[in-house]
Amino acid sequence: MKRAILSLLLLAPSALAVTWSTDDQQQVLELHGKIEQNLGVLGYQSGYKAESLGGDTMASLGLSGAGRLNADVILIGEMSWDLFNNSRYGDQIYADEAWLGVRIKDNFELTAGRSDSTFNQLRDKTDVFNLFGGNAYVYLVDSTLDDHIKLTWASNGWDVRAGYAFNDANKQSDHDGTRAQYGGSVGYQAQNGLGAVVAYENKREADPNSDVSNMAVGLSYSTPGGFYAAVTRGRTDFQRNWQVFSLKENRVYSMRRVDYWESVVSYSREKMAFGVGYSRQSMRENAHLHWVDEYIFAAEYYLMPKAKIYAEFMLNKMDDQDNLYGVGLQYYF
Repeated sequence: MKRAILSLLLLAPSALAVTWSTDDQQQVLELHGKIEQNLGVLGYQSGYKAESLGGDTMASLGLSGAGRLNADVILIGEMSWDLFNNSRYGDQIYADEAWLGVRIKDNFELTAGRSDSTFNQLRDKTDVFNLFGGNAYVYLVDSTLDDHIKLTWASNGWDVRAGYAFNDANKQSDHDGTRAQYGGSVGYQAQNGLGAVVAYENKREADPNSDVSNMAVGLSYSTPGGFYAAVTRGRTDFQRNWQVFSLKENRVYSMRRVDYWESVVSYSREKMAFGVGYSRQSMRENAHLHWVDEYIFAAEYYLMPKAKIYAEFMLNKMDDQDNLYGVGLQYYF
């Protein structure tokens, strides 16, 4: 669940959440969430064959808290869950975020716990659709990190983030995955609608000489009239060869570098919005091979400020990979 924590304590109850506060407004607790029902051909079986027509029921529930310690310092925290029922993920409850921290002078934050990656500042430029999208980053970038210490500074259009994540599984001596990772991002949003982000992260793997690094840049432009456009471009470098199996050619490739990019154009007017997106992910070393190449066509309509319906179609340009489509309804509180 993507959500900004309370920026000020002295605020009126939100129209999109249930808020409790002390009489002096110095302690605030906010309950927020989302219920979502989707129907369609929404994912793949083995071999990238489309699933049968079916539905997913999902919900998100979160608690955000803030308490003023003194004139300059506010204690903040968030706990949120994703709940899946009768979906391709199975029935489960997933802790999306769980962190505590402090906010100093309304523009500096220090948090610790499970929180979103600093790389998300770039990913959010183009990963904007309800059902599909974001596949240029799939398997390469984690959206949330455990044991994550994160610093954020935001002021006058600037948004600077830095983080270091210890891996829970690192408590085991035989752990063979990511032991830790660090990263950062710098973004700027101008008043004329132009925006830019640069992001970097590095994963320290358990195996020697096996680190994985990501670096990407993103540009966006928005107008008061409802037009939005964005593009991101990045690359992933593997210190050691990574093995990838090609279904099309029935063989294994060894690679050291992946290039990826995404773009999106959308237009919204009153209660309607339309968008088109493109995602691509390609191996560049030691061979040239595409394994994400897709277009997304999307539309949504707000029934009321807290509820919307939407439809999306994903055109997959890869050989022997099916197209996907779906419709859905979301309600926020």
